[in-house]
Amino acid sequence: MTFKLSTTAVAVSAAMLTLSAGTALASNGESLGSDPIRIVMPYGAGGSTDITARIIAANAAEHCGSRIDVVSMPGAGGMEGLQFVADAEPNGHTILMADYSATITQTLTEDTPWEVEDWVPIVHLTDWKPTVYVKADHDIQSIEDWIELAEAEPNSLVFGHADPLSLVHLPLVMLEQETGIQNVHLPTTGGGETRTMILGGHIDLGMTLPPSIVSNVNSGEVTAIGVFADERSDVLPDVPTFREAGYDVSFEAPLLVYAFSSVPESIQQELSECIMQGLETDTAQTMSTQASAGLDNVQGLESAQAIYRDTTQRVRDVLAAINQD
Repeated sequence: MTFKLSTTAVAVSAAMLTLSAGTALASNGESLGSDPIRIVMPYGAGGSTDITARIIAANAAEHCGSRIDVVSMPGAGGMEGLQFVADAEPNGHTILMADYSATITQTLTEDTPWEVEDWVPIVHLTDWKPTVYVKADHDIQSIEDWIELAEAEPNSLVFGHADPLSLVHLPLVMLEQETGIQNVHLPTTGGGETRTMILGGHIDLGMTLPPSIVSNVNSGEVTAIGVFADERSDVLPDVPTFREAGYDVSFEAPLLVYAFSSVPESIQQELSECIMQGLETDTAQTMSTQASAGLDNVQGLESAQAIYRDTTQRVRDVLAAINQD
């Protein structure tokens, strides 16, 4: 396999959403101004990123001095969203929310007009734990079931995931390298579409993030079989890691808010601070808990950038390892 090296929506009440649409206290308005802020997601609506973005929109607006809108742009494998942010006026009113698959993996593997360093992380929100799941009545109900069936019948199982080499696909590639199993890979627009296809019985397995499926797991609709992380998910504590099952594959993904590098540093700092202020409120923390979004240890600009640098190097290493095969 060779790659070119060179990138349950949360039920926010109407009252909460009104917070994001209402007139804000423009304490930080001198630099940002009062025009709406757009959080662009390079994914389809309904997944874990969408959940988190709407919590930000509902709580950070009064601290940022303007309304915050959430915009989903999954086109062109997510590149449409990144291009939109890169081309926007550099005034801090168009920002990106994404994991490493958009800003790092696709930038390294596609011919893009930007470099990894052009994306400046301003807030580290949480770390996602990629999770494999199946419909509750599927023959596969554990990691061992999956490996056994995939070994016996190569390419007989259809695995749904978001964009190729994304955080919900790259761990699958790593597992296949370690075990030698083969699955049919089916890209989707994101966690929402993957979940719909699983529940409809159209695909065998899917990979998503715990907040996207926790309600489906609790209701008995789906079974989460394994987590690609060093430790189990707090959201799904009964689900083992792949390392527990004997497979040395773990790849958590930081969820970050980015400004493009053309945005002045003073505005980057203001955005970082006002988003963090909004997420520290009791209302935001309550919403985070209800949505299992994991926003209890949000970090600012300096920490976010250090995490981004570390993740960039790890992705480079994984892609190089894939290239050697």
